[in-house]
Amino acid sequence: MRVCKKLMMNIINQAKRFKISCIKFSLFTILIASSSVQAKEDDEASLSFSGDNLVSLDSGTGERFSASQVALTLPLEYRARKNESFASYFHVDLTQFDWRGAEAAENDYIWLSMPIKYSQQRDRLNTFLVTLEPGFMTDGSNIGLDSVGINGSLVGRRLMRNGGYWQYGLMIDRAFGDYNLRPVIGIAFQASAKTWVDLGFPELHVKHDFTRDLKTFFSIKPMGGVWKEEIEVDAVKQDETISYNNWQVGTGINFHWREKLWLNAEVGQLRNRRIKATDATGADIKGTPSQTLYWQVGGKLQF
Repeated sequence: MRVCKKLMMNIINQAKRFKISCIKFSLFTILIASSSVQAKEDDEASLSFSGDNLVSLDSGTGERFSASQVALTLPLEYRARKNESFASYFHVDLTQFDWRGAEAAENDYIWLSMPIKYSQQRDRLNTFLVTLEPGFMTDGSNIGLDSVGINGSLVGRRLMRNGGYWQYGLMIDRAFGDYNLRPVIGIAFQASAKTWVDLGFPELHVKHDFTRDLKTFFSIKPMGGVWKEEIEVDAVKQDETISYNNWQVGTGINFHWREKLWLNAEVGQLRNRRIKATDATGADIKGTPSQTLYWQVGGKLQF
């Protein structure tokens, strides 16, 4: 805990020194984590930038709203033996909101975590999967036990002879803007020689390989987060929670640029958007931003 807290404070202090520039922030975190990367072959590091249009609110406090994010993921370790495998990653994302007409959500919100994946082949037709992602959710003002959050899932898969599978389980994911327990259910299959389909909850994903170097996809998934922030009300500092959630409906491409580097781009629509925060007076406020278009660009480096 002390090591993680020290690392977190170091990142935050450096980010503030450079005015939280997205590019500089990402490059700084790469320098911290890249020295310990021990990835398996075909694993990948990714860096992405995303944002959406500034739009009015359908209801709630405020006049206009938009959000943007920069995210970085690096593989750290991979181990496998017989029917088991273990992988760990370093992840950090920085989210910023532009909530005009409301004195809330004015900080820079950081999620710093270490995703862990474990899989076990129980027999010829059954696989057991566990994912855990402990991390810190904060605006950088104060880091304590209240800033600790965790994503996780427990999933079983029933394999099919054609390479597909049924899956079922339980999950907790801050992408919904909370930490409620939800089900995982779905089916995945090879629809054609070049098309792979994942249908279920919480995500729908269809991937089509036009060529070896050009892949397209369509997806529907939740996207949001929960953070702890420190605000000052009447000269008294207090810790509060901010949450944001929406559903992304988008399509995109992955293009093999050179050697092991892939570039990607995605566009789509954000629906069912909600934001909750505490304003400068200490009052809890809510907003329902209108549907809007979003974009995301990035790159992936395969190992």
